Amino acid sequence: MAVAHEAAQHGAAAFKMGDTSNIKPFKAKEDQVKVLHSRVGLELPKDPLEHIRRRLREEVSRNRNVKMAMEVCVHCGICLDNCPTYVQTKDIFNSPVGRAELIRSVIKAESLSGKLFGKAVGAVKLTEEQLEKIYTYYYQCLECRKCAYSCPFGIDQADITRLVREVMYEAGIISKYIATVIDAVERTGTNLGMKPMAVIKSITFAAGEIKEEKGVEVEYFIYRDDQNKLVKYKADQPVKEVQPGDPDWPEALLIPPSADFFTNMETLKGYMLFLHLMGIKYAFSTEMAELANFGLFASERHMKFIGQKAVNAALRLKVKYVIAGECGHGWRAFKNYTGPELEKHGIKTMHVFHLVVDAIKNGKLKLDPSRNGDVVYTFQDSCNYARGGDLTEEPRFIIRHVVKNYVESPNNREKTWCCGGGGGLLTDELLPLRIQYAKNWYEDALKVNANHVVRACAICKAQLSHTIPHLNKEYGKNITYSGLMDLVYKAIVV
Repeated sequence: MAVAHEAAQHGAAAFKMGDTSNIKPFKAKEDQVKVLHSRVGLELPKDPLEHIRRRLREEVSRNRNVKMAMEVCVHCGICLDNCPTYVQTKDIFNSPVGRAELIRSVIKAESLSGKLFGKAVGAVKLTEEQLEKIYTYYYQCLECRKCAYSCPFGIDQADITRLVREVMYEAGIISKYIATVIDAVERTGTNLGMKPMAVIKSITFAAGEIKEEKGVEVEYFIYRDDQNKLVKYKADQPVKEVQPGDPDWPEALLIPPSADFFTNMETLKGYMLFLHLMGIKYAFSTEMAELANFGLFASERHMKFIGQKAVNAALRLKVKYVIAGECGHGWRAFKNYTGPELEKHGIKTMHVFHLVVDAIKNGKLKLDPSRNGDVVYTFQDSCNYARGGDLTEEPRFIIRHVVKNYVESPNNREKTWCCGGGGGLLTDELLPLRIQYAKNWYEDALKVNANHVVRACAICKAQLSHTIPHLNKEYGKNITYSGLMDLVYKAIVV
């Protein structure tokens, strides 16, 4: 009842097992879409339905995954047992095969057999009603890619979801939440729409806490793009403005998800203390203080636009390398697009975990696992680390050095369950669905008697912050959560 009440407060429909057609994200208004379109050279089509029909036909011949889903899928059902959305809803349309069928039926309607025999061959004409159904179910997909790892033919429904969302976006149809986040980061450099001074205050606040808790005055730099000024800080105080050519110029740019400036402050403190102790001169940039890239969830055009902002920030600071913070989908977009673009300019890229692993292996970092208590910890891979970012062993190596009691989750590495908020679903109107999706990983934690779930991703942590209170109440448990650099911070011995 409490979940239903909270859902109603946010305009969300109640969850019903077997039929989730009543739950969908609010749509962005036309004016908001036009602003986004103008940044990537698009204009709204005069006939959205015809545009979507045409673009889907084009993609069948161009996109391997769409072609395979249309022509190769034999409806074996293996994906159903592996799809987090179907496992917890039992709505066939909220599954890889069901979503693909929605598109297959529309494409069939354009074929000769579809025009002659219609529904008898599974053809469904694309109407406003059918488009609404496509929007609903393609925005219930988490884009977690677990189906691709279980499908005998390797069909990747997440790739198809991205394509279908892209085509709908071209026609002016996109989740309001995703559109709002994309607009914020493109305007301000953070998903939260933070002004430069807000970013600076968050960083200096974290530095002040490090001094108080660890007795270390960390040194770092902040580039303030609105003033074209690079300032060196010690603890929470500015030391000097640094000019080009100064030997004190930073060698690295650190790009965390902006959630670390507020809700995940312990993660931020972990980066800052670690990099300081390693003697790495690093900077934040208010021009681009965001690793997360919501373009991945709706439009490749915007994914590249956002990624280019990071490239521009690194070039402006003339750094030698860029360090990514904790964010699964942010790392996937960074590793597969932003990183290659940076390396064209001779700028190396890495995840902060790579540096931590190196420091531990080379005896540069003194750690005391007992500082994280006797809690039983389990690390759960974020989808885009395990199935899109090649980052599974590094976090396990780290966690085994910073906690006393570690247990492996049943579904680990490429078999991991999505947190339930991936794919851009972190919006209040989808909360009932997100709570249901979250039962997958929550029950995994229960199976190994873990007290604390570690997820090194901003979206995961945001999802857990909203769903764990409901699940703890439902299951009568008290599971807690954090990121991984949080535990590194606590375990560091200065």
